[in-house]
Amino acid sequence: MEPSVKPSLKASGPNRHKVSTDVATKSAEKMSERLSVTDKRPSSKAKGHDAAKLCIRKAGLLTTVQDQGRSHMAHWALSRGGAADPMAARLANLLVGNHPDEAVIEITGPGPQIYSPCDLWMASYGAEHELVLQELAGRPLRKAMVLPLHRPLFIPAGSLLQWRAPRQGWRSWVAFAGGLQTPLVLGSRSAHLAAGIGGQRLEAQDLLALNPEVEGISVQRALTALGGELGQRATYHGECAWPRWRIASTIPDGWPLLDVPVIKGRHWAALDPAEQQALMDQVWKVSSQSNRQGLRLEAHGEGRPLNTASLPQLASEAVHLGTVQLPPAGLPVILMGEHQTTGGYPRVLEVASAAYPMLSQAAAGNFIQFHLITLEEADRMSYAMQRLQIRVEQALQAKFGQRFHDTEHRR
Repeated sequence: MEPSVKPSLKASGPNRHKVSTDVATKSAEKMSERLSVTDKRPSSKAKGHDAAKLCIRKAGLLTTVQDQGRSHMAHWALSRGGAADPMAARLANLLVGNHPDEAVIEITGPGPQIYSPCDLWMASYGAEHELVLQELAGRPLRKAMVLPLHRPLFIPAGSLLQWRAPRQGWRSWVAFAGGLQTPLVLGSRSAHLAAGIGGQRLEAQDLLALNPEVEGISVQRALTALGGELGQRATYHGECAWPRWRIASTIPDGWPLLDVPVIKGRHWAALDPAEQQALMDQVWKVSSQSNRQGLRLEAHGEGRPLNTASLPQLASEAVHLGTVQLPPAGLPVILMGEHQTTGGYPRVLEVASAAYPMLSQAAAGNFIQFHLITLEEADRMSYAMQRLQIRVEQALQAKFGQRFHDTEHRR
């Protein structure tokens, strides 16, 4: 199935966050690498209580279930949480024909090993994880088969998948046709680790419930996206298959050095001018103390902690995703999705919303340098990101003949 248009997504500034639909040109991606199980297989419908459940064989570094989070709950001292990059989670869902708000698996760093007893139409989107097929139809492969990213895949029943350490980036989002059916807590399936609600990190032997009709949905969408001949071979004979088209990686240009656009924060003027210059000029290193609550930064090379003596003592006030706080130690902290809802440290910078996706790909040991932009520039970047994201979403939705913005999401 070959697209006639190539929508792209670019944010202005030194880093460009790109999402595009392109046709692979190498012979290995010309159509699909397929691995046949039998000339003709019986019905792939799994039987038994766990027929539509994924089994986590190995958990990986940090694997959780996430969706778009819990908005409008700050008055309950609960931040949004959800996917570290909501846009990437939406695109993973759209790749498999789901509503963009369905729950996905978020993989951080070296990933999990997952067994599926049923046919799947799935997609892994985000970091450059190496995704390998280790078993097919319950049979170990002599040589693990590397599967492509950033496009939908048809995976036959009895497959064992492994996400190895990413070559670039830090997080990926994995969507399954029909979505995950884990429990709803306060309107979301997301695991908010800081608050301890909505589940915890996945562990070995955990079972994740899929849509009960996952096989029928997967076969129907695979036939739509792959076309008659390839789709029939995949679904009838039990072959791994994928379309020729894909969307490009979201890894920022220059990774592992991230050039982050920021605007002046509420307490910028209280910082001594020499310290303002040092904050912007030096390259900061992402600390191993970073997590889903925030990115802690360390001085790197000839850099140094900032002198915060000029900053006032403050009462706690509201904070949000992208706020850059400056604690007394002089080492900045960038707040992430599971941040506290109030804080008393000075807010010296605010990350432009168009740059939030790149923060989700920052791993310990990566580097960050801030550059100041105006509020008007930040608004233009955000508007361009939103408009081009809609174009990509529309292109993906058209492949499955579905529209989601016109109807309410029914969980």
